[in-house]
Amino acid sequence: MKKRLSISLTVIIIVSITICGLFTTISYRQSYYADTENNIKKSSNYIMNYLLPDFLETGNKKNLDNFAQSTNVRMTIIDTQGDVIYESVQGLGALENHKNRPEIHGAMAGQQTTEVRFSNTIKDEMIYVATPYFDEDKEVKAVLRISMPVNAMDDAMFEMINNIIFVILTTIMATTLLINYFINREMKPLEEASVFAREIASGKYGQQLTMIREDQIGELVESLNQMSIQLDNSFTEMNQKNAELTAILSNMNHGVIAIDKKNHIVHLNEAARKVLRIPRNEHVIGHNILEVYRESFILELMNYLENDPSEKLSFESRIHSNQILRVYINHIEENNSINGHIIIFEDITLLKNLEKMRRDFVANVSHELKTPITTIKGFIETIQVNHITDPKTLERFYSIIYEESDRLSRLVSDILVLSQLENKGGFERRFELLHIDMEIKQIFDILKLSAEAKSMALELNSQESIELEFVADEFRQMMINLIDNAIKYSEPANRVEVTLSEQDEVVTIQVRDHGYGIPEKDVDRIFERFYRVDKSRSKEKGGTGLGLAIVKHIVHNNRGTIAVSSQVGEGTEFKISLPKFKD
Repeated sequence: MKKRLSISLTVIIIVSITICGLFTTISYRQSYYADTENNIKKSSNYIMNYLLPDFLETGNKKNLDNFAQSTNVRMTIIDTQGDVIYESVQGLGALENHKNRPEIHGAMAGQQTTEVRFSNTIKDEMIYVATPYFDEDKEVKAVLRISMPVNAMDDAMFEMINNIIFVILTTIMATTLLINYFINREMKPLEEASVFAREIASGKYGQQLTMIREDQIGELVESLNQMSIQLDNSFTEMNQKNAELTAILSNMNHGVIAIDKKNHIVHLNEAARKVLRIPRNEHVIGHNILEVYRESFILELMNYLENDPSEKLSFESRIHSNQILRVYINHIEENNSINGHIIIFEDITLLKNLEKMRRDFVANVSHELKTPITTIKGFIETIQVNHITDPKTLERFYSIIYEESDRLSRLVSDILVLSQLENKGGFERRFELLHIDMEIKQIFDILKLSAEAKSMALELNSQESIELEFVADEFRQMMINLIDNAIKYSEPANRVEVTLSEQDEVVTIQVRDHGYGIPEKDVDRIFERFYRVDKSRSKEKGGTGLGLAIVKHIVHNNRGTIAVSSQVGEGTEFKISLPKFKD
């Protein structure tokens, strides 16, 4: 801008000065010609009054020669016939008749005549002034013609033009320098303000421009400073709110998607990406949601929006065949118009599964309790109704009633234990530093009779004494369930191996049997309540179906992990990893 302004002003000034110079030159030339003509006329008047009468009477031309030499003008006197009777320029020879010369013709008519033309005699451009001389009768007696070469004026004009050109060039140079100086001085604050404005536009808010001026530029600078402060405050507040909103949305378990009126995605959080299985590195902002995810679930959602975009909706939908979502839809209002929608996905798959598990648990508990109760009640009614008194029959019935009562007692006990484990805050837990190799040996003693009944060996593999901070009763119950299951579900004459190890403050316990094994399809479900791989065999072995569920809860309550590896016909291994010390 500064360069363009400087060039524009310089061109304007040059053109203006040039025009003024030309006008001055033309005016001076015209004025010079007029002055020359006036001087010639004055000379003519002087000659007509003082020199010409004497020449015409006496023929003495001395005075005329002296005047011509002193004034450096050419004088010619022509009679009424047009013949030259006097010529101040020597050496021209005989001159032709001048009657037809324009200036002579005018003077013969009684008028003083001025003419500028080329002289064939002098061979130069001349200015002629011809003045008639009248006798006493007012008749033209002779004509005095005074002339000067035009180039004599041109020399003066050339010098004058040179002076004007010098003045013009000097003025242009001085003016250009002054223009650049003043433009630079006046534009510098604007340039600083422009740089400051660009910095604000690039995001550098909060800066101040120090410039004290009591003019419009000063007002502009003050306005820019105020704008910078306000933008800094506004963007700081907006960034803080955006950071808070982003943090909230990023840490939400619910998926959130914001779409505009044309169903283009405006925002979505990580939970929404997981629900819709959109890769993290895939850019979807600005894309139509149907371009990102074309499934029946989204089509169903779009139908809701098309039918009534102003209504707040919630519905449940199944996605990916095994995932259940509850979808909430609310519109985004701006200036009393709907500009888009907020879609919230709540994954209720776990909730639905827990509800199903609860229903299954109630059904299983009812079934498991009903069976022994029905059996006990049936045998008692049989004894009472039939008045059985036979000792052998009564002994057999009492034995069945005892077994079912014992099974009922174990079932209720396991349910109570499981309830306590799920409700960790419901009872006091006393942690002790256990020597788990010694604990395992005591558990072997408890289960010794069960193992000997099947001719099975119980083996402990531990290179050193290992300590573990744990609740003693929970540890014993966990290990008894695992080892007892290994004994129950193994063929006779096999062995059960317990291996202990520790590394980096983590204790690992491995329980391996060489029994029936677990089919691959059942491995992931063996920790469910009342789940049995082989129901008939489990009931035959006296299992309640809650043992492994209790083991899983104990491990998880102590921040541990449990893994199962099994092959049908070769055996099963349970691997438990537990932190050595409680927090």
